[in-house]
Amino acid sequence: MRKIKELSKKLFAIGLSTVMLTSMAGCGSSSSSTQGNTDTSSGGAGSGSAEKVIVTADGELDGSLDPAGFALQSWNGFARLCSLPLISYDENGNVLYEAAESYEISDDQLTYTFHLREEAKWSDGSAVTAADFLNTIHRALDSETSGSVYADQLFVIEGAQEAYEGTGSMDAVQAIAEDDYTLVFHLAKPCAYFTKLLALPVYYPSKTGVAVSGTDWYKDPETCLCNGPYMLTEFVQDQYYTVEKNPYYFDADNVKIDKIINQTITDTQSVIAAYTSGEVDVASGLPDYIETQYADSDELYIWSMITTTAVMPNVNVEPLDNELVREAIALALDRSSICASMGTNYEPTYAWVPKYMTSNKGGGYFYDEVSHFSENAERAKELLAEAGYPEGEGFPTLTYTYPSNDKDAILAQAIQAQLKSVLNIDIQLEAQETEVYNTTKREGTFELLRYNWTADFTDPINYLALFTSDSALNFNGVSDEAYDEAIANSNNAATQEERNTYLHEAESILVDENFYIIPVSTMHYVGLRNPAITGVTYNDKGESNYRFADLTE
Repeated sequence: MRKIKELSKKLFAIGLSTVMLTSMAGCGSSSSSTQGNTDTSSGGAGSGSAEKVIVTADGELDGSLDPAGFALQSWNGFARLCSLPLISYDENGNVLYEAAESYEISDDQLTYTFHLREEAKWSDGSAVTAADFLNTIHRALDSETSGSVYADQLFVIEGAQEAYEGTGSMDAVQAIAEDDYTLVFHLAKPCAYFTKLLALPVYYPSKTGVAVSGTDWYKDPETCLCNGPYMLTEFVQDQYYTVEKNPYYFDADNVKIDKIINQTITDTQSVIAAYTSGEVDVASGLPDYIETQYADSDELYIWSMITTTAVMPNVNVEPLDNELVREAIALALDRSSICASMGTNYEPTYAWVPKYMTSNKGGGYFYDEVSHFSENAERAKELLAEAGYPEGEGFPTLTYTYPSNDKDAILAQAIQAQLKSVLNIDIQLEAQETEVYNTTKREGTFELLRYNWTADFTDPINYLALFTSDSALNFNGVSDEAYDEAIANSNNAATQEERNTYLHEAESILVDENFYIIPVSTMHYVGLRNPAITGVTYNDKGESNYRFADLTE
């Protein structure tokens, strides 16, 4: 078993690097374990036991740590340590009360009232109030300064869209602090998944008067105030940040790890080397061969991602405007073969809503509640012939556009080969750098496109709403009245069971009937974790949470 190394506090005054982390192994006491050691030279608490420290590795910081700003995956990892939403959900879909201790929903489903914990405090000891949640919401809705990619997820609140678009005032936004500990949302229309939206950064609190848009307040421990189990103590851009136990966290007595260092290592092989040498205790996003190499090890952990990779046909381009052609392409693909070529952490999928998204009815997966289309090479040939292209004769060469990276190149080549083999049609491949690819996608200037979506929150609507006629993320021109109606009906459903019926109807229209999107694969995340770390919990997206983790011998 690998053991956690003791870290001397004096080392944190200088920048971390892989070399420095190696040298840390010899600092502090002579013991290599942080538990059961009475030497206090490692900077541990006055109880005499050594300080419990773990080191995690992450890629480069994407976006900022401001929930009202350009908050992406890096913010998500930081928030799980340092910031509490109103409520959250565990891996089984159960509600966890976080900054709020209770909430009520009005009979007409338009008003949500949250009662905040009066004992909740920021890491400077000041009270967390309803105004702090409004500080994030109002800053996110200020389109001049926010830069938030999630601002539109606030539009369910009455007056929010108008404020963002400049046709209404911020004072008219119906997110209201009735008093310091009562936060009320009046919705523009019923939104059955509103509590799931609370997982998005724009619904998290930020300290009023301290968290100010247009500044780097989140990089300074003096101003990056936290209401979660940990608080920021160091931030070095593109190198590392350090969080330590927040003494003002309402459940601080149950937080056992004293310090977590998140180091930036952008190269995968360097991450693996840092882990195997003991410099890093948690390594995520590793290549599939690690799963085989560590198959029998208690260091391996797997996260079934809530994600789907698909082929997106532009339905406004001939012959992709013909549903028979789109179905032929969908049925011709051998997904098991494609996934095998990409790695053991890829697996086939036949629905747009991810395989491992928990059903909003509670228990089980949404994917498993209904049947999906099946691959059928012979039927694919028949469909193409019905569309006027027997044996691929007369079919134009289509271009498949994808992001320029190794995995997507393998996927592209597999799709190209299979469509040639089964349908005798030619596909030209075009790899694009990320910025160019995103522009192509956004402008709809493609024929076939590699499209991927990973859940922002755990509800099927996060995937299905993308293809409504008025969606800004409807990149391939889908406009289907029956689909729009099914989505609208799901939003007005009285129960989650009724709502699921409409959501499945919508997905059937999207995929099984019209093949507006052609699902191909999902994947699981491969990681390594020092088995001395115990008590790790998981949220409803399967992400690791070290809030109540501990270290053992």
